[in-house]
Amino acid sequence: MKNDLTKWMNILKVVLAVIGIGSCLLLFSGPNNTAELSEIESFRDGGKMNAATYFTIFILVACVALVLFFFIRQFISTPKKTLMSIIGIVVALVLYLILFGIGTSDTADSLALTESIGNVSKGTITSTTAGLYTVLIGLVVAVLAIVATPLIGKLRK
Repeated sequence: MKNDLTKWMNILKVVLAVIGIGSCLLLFSGPNNTAELSEIESFRDGGKMNAATYFTIFILVACVALVLFFFIRQFISTPKKTLMSIIGIVVALVLYLILFGIGTSDTADSLALTESIGNVSKGTITSTTAGLYTVLIGLVVAVLAIVATPLIGKLRK
């Protein structure tokens, strides 16, 4: 049974990869930014773009569903280990929400955003800044853990 499952999963991976590559090729065959606006709009509203978009949405939804399924399955079988494994995610979420709540003094002018980008809202800037600070704090903590772990191990001996 395990060999059959492995075989079918490999077939599924190949099929999804072929469909994904085909979707990319459909997008690459579209107009570039120097084409007429009507041609770009026609491509955007056409079947090639829809096929690539819906395939991407399908893959993302399937991935989220599988992650949730395996999380719930793991939580049912070993709840203590599962809760310990998601502590980092919860801490990162709380840190992000705190940083988002604090806000930022950055504006579109202070960031020197050009008009070609368009109008950027204060919420977008605040959310992006909070996300960047969360990632930077996580990286600093990770580097400190990498450096401190051998030192703590030597001190215990």
